[in-house]
Amino acid sequence: MATVDEVLTDAMRLSREERARIAHELLLSLDESAEAQDAEEDWTRELANRAQEVIDGTVELVSFEEVKKQMEERARRRR
Repeated sequence: MATVDEVLTDAMRLSREERARIAHELLLSLDESAEAQDAEEDWTRELANRAQEVIDGTVELVSFEEVKKQMEERARRRR
């Protein structure tokens, strides 16, 4: 197995984009707490519930254009 110094030396030879990807993945791995896993499970459950509501027809769907219009109206009112 490679040492930390060897991994760092190899990583420094990568492009900026590749190093950024590695840094991002490493930072994400540090945030893999039980709370983060619970949140992911909650979001997965929520998305499944929302998808089922769409399939069942129990929710009113709104077009992107309508949502955009509503958001623009809200932004104008706040100014």
